[in-house]
Amino acid sequence: MSYDGAFLWGPAGFSGLPPARLVVEGVVVGAVTAGLVAGAAVAGVLTGFDTLGTVVGVVLALASAGYLLATNAGRVLVGAVALLGGILAWWIPGRTADAVLAARGESRTVVVTEVHVHRHEGRNHVKNSCSVRLLDGTPVPTEAWRGCGGDARPGRHLTMVFDPEDAVPPTDRVLPASAAAALASPAAASLALAALCCVAVIRSQP
Repeated sequence: MSYDGAFLWGPAGFSGLPPARLVVEGVVVGAVTAGLVAGAAVAGVLTGFDTLGTVVGVVLALASAGYLLATNAGRVLVGAVALLGGILAWWIPGRTADAVLAARGESRTVVVTEVHVHRHEGRNHVKNSCSVRLLDGTPVPTEAWRGCGGDARPGRHLTMVFDPEDAVPPTDRVLPASAAAALASPAAASLALAALCCVAVIRSQP
């Protein structure tokens, strides 16, 4: 392989099947990277520190990319690992919240207390969001968006889905049919991240 090809994709300096040692190392690095990035993001949501979980996930993805770079992995594969890992760390918290609400969420009636009008500059588009409270007067920290249409007024009743354990904020979004459905795409992306790591390690053999 040319120098440029080796620089971009890894030298892969073996003929035939890759050595078993590299395959094992690749599987371990891939599984650990995907597991830690996804695990940090999920744990952040479940403990109420979703932003921290995302930051830790991004740091772990960059650490894995740094390890691959140090082992002479191809720069394209290293960049792909860092990028996909960062996207996963940012994306998984939202899907985890949806999974929690799909699994154990409870629908509750809320009352609109204030309507906020959002005008998008440069486009003839207006969208509303509603501040709401529970029927007992308790303010809800999350605004309603989907149910807050152009005819929304204070005093109107809307429905939102709440987590009875308060691990994730309530929402009026359309939720997936089940927790498995919510997490299917992130699981597939995590497997793709593990596979990328594995290929990067295998091709790093000088």
